[in-house]
Amino acid sequence: MSIPGANISSDRRHFFMSSAQLEALEKKEALEQDPLRQKIGNPIRAGGRILGFDLSGPTTAVLALGSHQAKVSDLVAKECKRTYVRHTGPVTSVAVLSSTYILEGSRIGLSASWDKTIKVWMVDRPETTVAVLVGHEDFVKCVVAHPVLPLVYSGSADKTIVVWKLPEDVQELNAEGAPKEIAPFKVIKGWHTGQIYTMCLDPTAETLYSAGSDASIRAWDAMTGKAIEAAVNNNSDDNNWVIPRGQHKTNIFDIKATDTGLWTASADKTVIGWDLETCTADVVLEHNTVVNCVLPIPQVGVVVTGTNGGVIYVWRVNSGTPGIIREIHAHTDDVTCLRVAGRVFYSSGLDETLRVWDIRDVVDFKDGLEYVPKELAGLKKQEQAVSTSSAKNANGHSVLTEEEERELAELMSDLDDL
Repeated sequence: MSIPGANISSDRRHFFMSSAQLEALEKKEALEQDPLRQKIGNPIRAGGRILGFDLSGPTTAVLALGSHQAKVSDLVAKECKRTYVRHTGPVTSVAVLSSTYILEGSRIGLSASWDKTIKVWMVDRPETTVAVLVGHEDFVKCVVAHPVLPLVYSGSADKTIVVWKLPEDVQELNAEGAPKEIAPFKVIKGWHTGQIYTMCLDPTAETLYSAGSDASIRAWDAMTGKAIEAAVNNNSDDNNWVIPRGQHKTNIFDIKATDTGLWTASADKTVIGWDLETCTADVVLEHNTVVNCVLPIPQVGVVVTGTNGGVIYVWRVNSGTPGIIREIHAHTDDVTCLRVAGRVFYSSGLDETLRVWDIRDVVDFKDGLEYVPKELAGLKKQEQAVSTSSAKNANGHSVLTEEEERELAELMSDLDDL
């Protein structure tokens, strides 16, 4: 007699998997064989699940891999360097220091890991670790680099944020001939009550924002690590700037700041745009699945979101009721990170790929809700013509009126200045 939900496959890869898990795996494997998904977004294959990435100039990306590695990818050649940074646990986050902080002609990369360390290394020679930041007591979940100064910020499962100061003279990193061990400059603790998953600096690099499993958002002086005071009464017991748990119900996975506000993505299936002065939600973008990452592109009035299952959504948020104007079905597993660089944005996923998207081409696309580049239209299967959205208001058609299309076209002209 068979057990309901049991898997009786003879494939050893499928042992201990339920029927539902096996069905999901088979669906994923089928998507991986789809000729369109193999080409759309010009994928770079990393050889490991990409948990996050950062850009190091226009031709280079650094990748955080679940396979205990940080790799460097050539965005032009569409391949990764053979050498890489080694950790003893999954690499959860990476960042690149200022373009003025150069050692032997190379920019400096950072990789944070479950091994409780942050390694400092040369992007041109990723096998060369020049320093190790030691001080967290649990997994390091995120790392952020100051855009100008040799300052580093990290958030951890130990519920702390650490501010690190690297030597002002970058040559000191290489003076001892062995990786320099650096201790924390400032430890921020006792504020967050859960793991810290994500942080970001505002465009002025004066304020650091943090969020995580306690579903709250806090703000810190990026130079001193002190809590920022609230501009108005936001019901905080200590008069410090905070957005408490409530609007977001659970884990906040990503946070991004713009000149006009703050955006967060959550496991509660929402993305929220916040008013920084009142600490209230201005915009709520509802999805039907977990949202792992968010990317506001204010120049063209859109916000991009990346979800479990691999779908990327492009939302119009600059006027009227926010709505989806485009879907991108490319990744065959969860989308993990989104970043913008001039006229393009990049996405990474657990499908081990990094993909690139032309902003103008995606937003201006006229052939339906689901984006497929003209050069790949022939690969699109007939049954894919009708999109099956996992976001609440996606209905297979553009949500823009003629007037909104004209407004968006005007905004798109701003890309010419990038």
